[in-house]
This record gives sequence, structure tokens and C-alpha cells, in this order.
Amino acid sequence: MVSDRPKDRKDGGRREKTSRVSDRPKDRKDGGRREGTFDAPILSPETPNQTSNFHALLIGIDFYFPHKLPDGNYRNLRGCVRDINHVETYLKNTFNLTPDQIIKLTATASDNPKQPKETPEFLPTYENIVAKFKEVTAKAKPQDQIYIHYSGHGGQAKTVFTDIKGISGIDQGLVPTDIGQPNSNYLRDLEFAKLLQEMVEKELVVTLVLDSCHSGGATREIEDDRVRAGGFIDMTPRQTDSLVASLQQLEENWNNSTANSQTITVANGLLPEPKGYTLIAACRDNESAYEDVFEGTERNGALTYFLLKSLQEFGKELSTEELFNRISNLIHNWQEKQTPMLIGETKRSFFGSQFIVSTPTPTVMDVDVAKNRVKIQVGQANGFKKGAEFEIFKFMTRDFQDSQNKIATVKIVELGASDSWAEVTELHNIRSINNDLKVGMIEIGSPAVFISPGVKQIRKVALILPDPLPEIPGVNVALLPNIIAAKKEQVEGHRWIEFCSETDKDIDYFVSLNAAGEYWVLDAEKEPIKNIIFPIKADGPEAIQKLINRLIHLAKYQNILDLENDVYFPELNGKLKVELGNKTKKGDFLPLEKNSNNLYELEEDEQIFLRIHNQSNRTLNVTALILQADLSIEKLYPEGAGYEVVESGKKIENDDDITISLPENYQEGIDVIKVFATLDATNFQILELPALDQSRKGFVNQQATNALEELLVAIIDENSPQRNMKMKTSASRKWTTEKVEVLVRK
Repeated sequence: MVSDRPKDRKDGGRREKTSRVSDRPKDRKDGGRREGTFDAPILSPETPNQTSNFHALLIGIDFYFPHKLPDGNYRNLRGCVRDINHVETYLKNTFNLTPDQIIKLTATASDNPKQPKETPEFLPTYENIVAKFKEVTAKAKPQDQIYIHYSGHGGQAKTVFTDIKGISGIDQGLVPTDIGQPNSNYLRDLEFAKLLQEMVEKELVVTLVLDSCHSGGATREIEDDRVRAGGFIDMTPRQTDSLVASLQQLEENWNNSTANSQTITVANGLLPEPKGYTLIAACRDNESAYEDVFEGTERNGALTYFLLKSLQEFGKELSTEELFNRISNLIHNWQEKQTPMLIGETKRSFFGSQFIVSTPTPTVMDVDVAKNRVKIQVGQANGFKKGAEFEIFKFMTRDFQDSQNKIATVKIVELGASDSWAEVTELHNIRSINNDLKVGMIEIGSPAVFISPGVKQIRKVALILPDPLPEIPGVNVALLPNIIAAKKEQVEGHRWIEFCSETDKDIDYFVSLNAAGEYWVLDAEKEPIKNIIFPIKADGPEAIQKLINRLIHLAKYQNILDLENDVYFPELNGKLKVELGNKTKKGDFLPLEKNSNNLYELEEDEQIFLRIHNQSNRTLNVTALILQADLSIEKLYPEGAGYEVVESGKKIENDDDITISLPENYQEGIDVIKVFATLDATNFQILELPALDQSRKGFVNQQATNALEELLVAIIDENSPQRNMKMKTSASRKWTTEKVEVLVRK
């Protein structure tokens, strides 16, 4: 683990000759693998003390008997039990757990095709799975850590909860080893949600990893035996009694869990939006979870393999987001058809309850040493263009002011819709000839901090002085143009704006100094910007710095507002419909009418609902931002996840109403709800901005207690350069955007 290496090592704790999956030669006969390394965790020299407040529930199913059903077939798998054994070894070695802290249920194929190796009491049957969930909940104490890892098939079956899902509804579930038996059952979605809710109510710290998939509603069997899903809907009549709770209790819990939030389709609707626990799922709804041979000759689940490799290499101190950023890219680089998902409490350590403060940044997705470049998780859909520059920091860096952790400066040279290749222009703190990358210099998952928007994104500003010049105590008005230009270079984020002459063309903003000694920011037509209602007094403290920060903020806000995909691509463009409306007592959506200016009109604090319709023939990942009258930008939807997966032709509605308020002293304002839809997973959190002129309050390992503090935690520095964006992007076939405008009055 990096944290356990001697601090006085000259190489900074790096293993220079260690290869990475993405950097290994493709023509190596062993596929670039290092034989025999997987089972040897990288551990501290000293055995750690026992972690008494840690409990694990591990379930792995390779064997399904008899596994032929009338509607399809759950094939035997080959890597699930091995996954669980490796997880068990890691937990024992890392936390020094005793046998009574680990509950393990496995079904291993044997020489007898009709029987597994394990005895009945250790098999992951429906009865045993439910019993062990309840057992670990009962013996754990509040604030204890619960780690749950499931490797096996995910499945779909005719619902037994017709009051909630209707007569033709489908249940999602985990598939027990004995699902082929007449009296067996799936661990269904409502049951799974209830078991987890009981843990949350006991104030347990729960981390859940699902290395399985649910085939995205597929109605045919999947031919690839590496896929962990049956690919069919099981219509077999099964018992409706549950060992978890009564049907009424299960339905009440499900309704309560989804009453104030959208039901996020994790594994095609397996769980409601996680609240109180962290979930890493192996793939999106419309994808598959794979197992394969990564080292030696034996299979492992891709999610489990890369998760353990990352934990072994970088230690248990990894935050959930850091771990996910690494493994999701490693998996997607290996198999484009599998994109893991992180949902729930994402801001804490993967093992433990510590709240970890970090500034949202894009991450390094891949490293191409031969071409001296890295792939970054940003693109046209995020508002970037060729020439945008980033600084790459060491993996697990959280303080981007620490220059010792800076590795490289890179510039985008190949722009994609949601990811881009950037070449290395300079290396930092590393000796290298011609700034050439070497294997191991940059880790996948490393943060990429945005530093420059590129020439085409810069906003031009001209200063207008009155004639005659006013006399302002303590201010040399005649020298203001030179003073402001010099001060600009000292302000973080200053590359967003450049000062020019009033006679220049294509000026974006004018700064007017009136006779009263006040700075006003005007638009390109020299009209006051409507949402700025307070000037800056020229003789006030730090007036010039406040003015420059205001201009930088305006440039960023306007660039995001203007962001459009201007290519004509019929498959996506115009196929995203966004509506606001009310709901009847029965929950039916009633669209609101727009006025003659194509605006929705609302009174302050009026409650509304958002509906998004995917009218394309592609599955889309949808995110909604709200650009508010105080010039702030926040992610509006979905809550608790980076995006919502919306299948072709489907509509989604937020169950939690939206209340739009006006900033203090505003009588009216226009808010913009901007919805992005992409074919690939894309992070839009970096587009968030605070309110204009808003100061920052720091947080150190502190849980946010309200919405404003959550925003402040997410955006540590008002001038952090990764919250960019610019004007219209160039052509791309992988994303689109749509917006609606809302006029809000007192």
C-alpha cells in the first residue's frame, strides 16, 4: 500500500517497473499478466490489530441445481466462489478478522453435476441468504461496519407484488443456488430493500458490492457464458410468502423508500435510491456483468478483480469515489460493454464512516505511454474544446494546492463527446527526457484539474470610463485600466477573461464606472446584466479583485448556459423532451403551459415536477442542472447518482417536487433547467458553480448538514479552474441537451 511505504524512499514510494493493464504490450503471450500475483495482498509489515466493529456477509454462487427452468436457463458460473474466497482473504489479512466476523455462503460446482461441494447449511439458498442477513444485522452494533459482497446471477421474475407493480409487473432479484427447486424463490427487490433498510435503521455503516447483472430487461437467453445473468423473465408460479417480512411490511417499506425520490434503476430497478449506505453495481441496466480469466487460468468477476487489485495496491484508506474512479475505468477499458455504477453515500471512505472532502474533478481514464498522452473523462458534452489544459495529480491527491503531488500538464488534442485524449506538455517533480511518459508515472483514476479554457473560450472585457473622470477618494481613476489589468493576473482563474479596447470587435462584457464611483457589468449591448442588482463600490475593500472574480464567474456561467451540440444528428437532436408540471392526487403528471415568450411562469416557492422523455431509439444517460437567478449552478437530478439511465421511448418523472425560490432582494428572476443526455457515462458535477460573489466556508472531515453546506463541500474553491465551460461545442454524435426557462416572481 502506498501509505505503508517508507517516506524516505527516493522514488516517492512508486514501483517504477510495475506495469499497468493499459500499458502492457498486446503481443505478450501471457496477455501482460503477472502470474501468481492476485492472491498475495500488499500488506503492512506489521499485522494489523483486529477490527472488532467490522462484519462481512459474502455470497458467491457458481452452482445452480437443477438450473433448467421453463422460460430459460441459469448457467453455472466459474468465478463467483473464487471472488468470495479472494474477498475473504483480503478482509482477513487487512482487518485481522476472526471467523465469527465473516459469514460466507457459497455454492461450488463438483464432479457430481447434481450436487455442489458445500453442505446444505453453507449453501446460498433463499432461506440461508435471508437468515444470514438477519443474523449479521442482529449481532452488529450501531456504527459497526457491514460489508456485503454478492457474486452470482441476477434475475427477473413475474412479480408477487401486484399492488405496487401491477399484474404484469416484473421483480428483480438475486438468484439463489436452489432457484430450480419447486419451493425456492428469488431474493426479490422489495425483500432486499427491506433487509438493507433494517441495517440502516440500526445505524450500521453499510457498503454493498453487487458483481452481477439483470440483463436490462432482455427477453432472450444470453449466449456468452461469461455473463452473470440469465437473460430471460422467469414466469414460473412461486410462493408469495416472504421470509423477510409480511407482504404489507415489504410494500410499506418500498413505498416509504421511493416516496420522496426517484426509483433509480440500479440493476434494472433492483433497489430504490440508496439512502444510508453505499452501493457499487457491476454494470448499468442495459449492460452485462462479465467474468473472465485475468491472471493464471481461473476466472474472476471483473468488478471483484479490479476492486481487490486497487485495494491491495493503494490501501484501505481509499475513498469510495477514488476507488470507483479507478476500477470503473479499468473495467470499461477492458470491456466497453460494462460500465459500473456508484450510488448512495459516495462521499465517505470505502471502509468506514469517515466523511471525505474532495473537489469534484475529471479523472484519467487511460494512459497511452507510446503516444505520450492520457484519456480524460471530459469532452464536448462537458463544454470543452481542443487546447483545454489540465494538471494531472497523483492518485488519491485531495489537496490540489500541494504542488509536490503534481505529475503533469496536458492539453486536449483529440476531442470526444464525453472523453478526450490529452498530450503531455510538461512533467512535474519527475526527471524525464523531453517530457516523455513512462509506465507507472500516471495511474488510471488520477485527478485531472482544469487550468485553462483555451483561446476560443476566453471572454473579452472592455472598461468604460466616464468623461470627465470622477474623483474617488483613494482611487487613481486615470490609471484604472492599467491597475485592473495588472491585478487580473494575480487572481486565480484569470485566463477566463482578457481586457481589451472599447473599439475591439466581439466584446462580451463592458465594465462601466459611473459618476457615483460604482462598477457595473454590462452585456455586449451595453445593457445592465439583469441578474446583477448590486454594483461594486470602486473605493471599497478589494474592489478590483471582487470585480475580476465577478467577471470570471459570469464567463463560466454564460459558457454553460450557451453549451449546445450544434451538429445535425437526427438520432439524438430534438429527441429529448423536457416538461414541468403538477401531479394529481393519483400521481398523474399534468404539464404546465408556457407563456408567449416560451417561459414557464411560477410564483416563488410554488411546487412543480420534472418529466424527461427519451424519444430517441438509444438508451441515454440523463442529468439535469439548474442555472439559478443568483448565477449559481447545481445538479438538480438525479439525486444520489451521477445520471439516470433512460431506455428508448421511456419517460422519467421526479417523485420529489421541485421548489424554486428567489435570492434575497430579488423581485423576479429566470431559472434555467438544462438537461444533458449522453450515450456514455459522463460527469456533469464539474459544471457546478456557487452564487455570484459567494464566499466559501471550509469543511474538514465534516458531514454536511444542509443543502447549502453540501454545495460548499462539493465546491471547495470558488475559483477552482475545473468548473469551466464555454460556448457552443462542435459536432458530436454521442450527446444532446435541452433546456426550459422558468420566470419566477414574488
